Amino acid sequence: MQTLLICILTNTVIGFIFKLYPRYGVNTLQAIVVNYFVCVGMAALTLGENPIESNVHQQDWFPYALFLGLIFISGFNFTAYTFQKFGVTLTTIMQKMSIVLTVPIAFYMYSENINAWKVIGLLAGVVAIYLTNLPKKDDFSNLENIPKWMFAFPVIVLLISTTIESLLQYVQIEILGTDGGGLKFTATLFGIAGSFGLLAVIAGLISGRLTFSYKNIIGGIVLGVPNFFSIYLILVAIKEGWEGSVFFPINNVSIIALSALFAYLFFSEKLSKANWGGVLLAIAAIGLIAFGSF
Repeated sequence: MQTLLICILTNTVIGFIFKLYPRYGVNTLQAIVVNYFVCVGMAALTLGENPIESNVHQQDWFPYALFLGLIFISGFNFTAYTFQKFGVTLTTIMQKMSIVLTVPIAFYMYSENINAWKVIGLLAGVVAIYLTNLPKKDDFSNLENIPKWMFAFPVIVLLISTTIESLLQYVQIEILGTDGGGLKFTATLFGIAGSFGLLAVIAGLISGRLTFSYKNIIGGIVLGVPNFFSIYLILVAIKEGWEGSVFFPINNVSIIALSALFAYLFFSEKLSKANWGGVLLAIAAIGLIAFGSF
């Protein structure tokens, strides 16, 4: 349970760090690249040695780390662009709705226990995610001038989130197993993402599209610590025996509900009755899913 709680908290913190970047003039791309290398450093501190060995390319999990590293850096930029075009509300909903696909995949791939409590809890969680981020009229009016073909972007965001969650579960169960290696795998995928991102930043600095600032390094360091745990703890949770059909819904729904509460308490953001209903329904959904797992 401790692993799940820390994972929820770190993911929630990440959202607010991104929220504060514009206020302090932090360039998101540069900060995210620094963050990836900080994540590698966190893995080294946790492991007590260099987590990326010279023969890393010979590891069974390396192709998955390479693919996820590319997904992390390219998916981030794609998601950021979707945020700009479709807004925070719709994009966030699509990100967390990944449970609609992740949970059936977990049921099918690993023959996880399925029962009415889990199904009802999952459906309640989906509704809770929507209500907690209930779009305002302005959110829809802003979509009128967007070309129809671009409406595929939020769907791609959904698929990116699903791919990351499902692959992390697959690697832990089918490759890493109970023998460990999660830290080295996590460090490698972060290192790959950071390396590709660094190339993009260098190109941006040379072309003049980006301007270097030490604030971006500080922003990356602040982001790197919770981001490392947000990914590594997913592997730890699966290793500890959490079913994906239980962990991912509770994790995603809790992040949404806790983010709404934090925004209300610390950022003075108003919550409508529907938003509060979503928070309460999220709590109920968590209870139903947890009850169905016993």
